[in-house]
Formats: sequence, C-alpha cells, structure tokens
Amino acid sequence: MFEAWDEYHLINGELLRLTERLPASGLGEVIRYVLTTPGKRVRPLILVLSSKAFGCDAAESVRAALALELVHAASLVHDDILDGGTERRGVESALKRYGMEAALLCGDYLISRSIGLISGYSQEVIEAFSQACVEMSEGEMLDLASRTRPEDYYLCICKKTASLISASSKIGCLIAGARADDVALFESYGMHLGLAYQVADDLNEFLGMEKGKSSAKTSATLPVIYRRDHSAEATVRLCAEAIRVHCRAAKRALAEAGGDEEVKGRLGSIVDKWGEECKSLKDRY
Repeated sequence: MFEAWDEYHLINGELLRLTERLPASGLGEVIRYVLTTPGKRVRPLILVLSSKAFGCDAAESVRAALALELVHAASLVHDDILDGGTERRGVESALKRYGMEAALLCGDYLISRSIGLISGYSQEVIEAFSQACVEMSEGEMLDLASRTRPEDYYLCICKKTASLISASSKIGCLIAGARADDVALFESYGMHLGLAYQVADDLNEFLGMEKGKSSAKTSATLPVIYRRDHSAEATVRLCAEAIRVHCRAAKRALAEAGGDEEVKGRLGSIVDKWGEECKSLKDRY
C-alpha cells in the first residue's frame, strides 16, 4: 500500500543518502545493514502526512521523519538484544549477524544521529521527540517484567510502541504550526493507532501468522493473558474487539481534527489496514 506513495519514496531516498555518508568501518556496515532492511516506514510517513495536513511541505518535515525512523530502528536493535532476537523483518537480526557489541553500538549511533536530525526544529518539537524516547525506554523496562493483567500489558505498549507513533503525528502537526486542539487530536489518533497495531501484531504472533521475526524470549502479550482464562476462539474475539475499538477511536480523532481532508483520508487508510485485519480474524473465528 505505502509503496505507491511519493512520501514513502522520499523517506527511503533520504535514508539511502544517509547510508552513503556512514563511516567506512565495521560499524558503518552494521548501520547500513539495519537501515536498508525493507520496512513499512509507518512512523515517518505519519509524521510527514500530519505536517502536510496543515500545509507543510514534505521537505520541511523529512529530517524529523528520519529522526523518528532512526530511533525506531535503534529500538528494534536494542529489543533484539533484550529478547535474543534472531530474525527481524525476514532477515537475520543485527544481533545474530554481527554480535552483541556491534548491535549495541549500532543502536547507540542511530540514537545519536537522530538527535542531530531533530535538533534543527523548535524546542517544542525536540521535547516531544525526547519524551517519546524516554517513554520507549520505560516501556522496554516494563516489557521485561511478568504481566498477568490486561492493564499491565496496555501500560507497557502505550509506552513501548504507541508513544513513538503518537509522537509522529504530534510532531508533524507542531512543525506545520497546527492549532493546539488539532495537535491533541492527531496525537490521540497516533496513540490509538499504535495500540491497535501492537495488539494486531501480538495476535498474529499468537496465531503463528507473524512471519519474518523470531526471538528466544517471549512476552506476556494480550492474547497470552486472555488465553489463561478463555478459549482460543474467545481470545481471538476479545483481541479483535480491542483492535476495532482503537481503530474507531483513531478514525474519530481524525474526523474531529482540522486539516486537509485528502491527507487525513490517507492517514485513515493506515488505520483501515489494521481494521480490515481485525475483521478478517474475527470472521475466521
């Protein structure tokens, strides 16, 4: 879906240019491997589209979009270190391919480079970026703890996953100078989208449908928690309903916000991707 969007190619083109300026060293090889692995680029796309919804040219927001993508890439590398991840996006993880030390340094480099990219924006943008990074770290720590209740799971994914997606939409609006109430609605859109995405991802993994990712450690995800007290069919239905609720909330926030309707429609299509998946799983069970 995203491959047809000009913004997707803009982001990938800028990432490619960034890899061409990497150090000619072993570290540069690891970073290049991580950044050239194909991905959906959802976070940078949301940031660029959120800025375009309020009249900002993509060229003005693309450096912030790259900062979000780099810190997201760093979080995946560090996540694999914590979980013993061996496969990521259908290929060997950086941890598996290059070892613990190289993977750790790669993540550190990506975070440092992201700071340079975001530093040219307003203080408000920098603070929103910083806060999302802080929450991601807190979420990773929560993910290391055992979870037995849905509310524990939601606290973890709000910080670990949804915080950066929410920051993507918020930062895009801030760069474009959107009104405070529109910024808040776009931020809510990103938060609910992030929650829907993570529940869907965890449900796919629970059902054995997640391809291209494997690790030694498994987390107590929402379907795992529900399965302790429910049948497999009921677990799928409960998770599918959770995805639907968050998709509806994300679409509602977009509908209530100002901004260009065509661009908002494209942001809404990202929500629909997980909404359709939710309906397919629910119908199956």
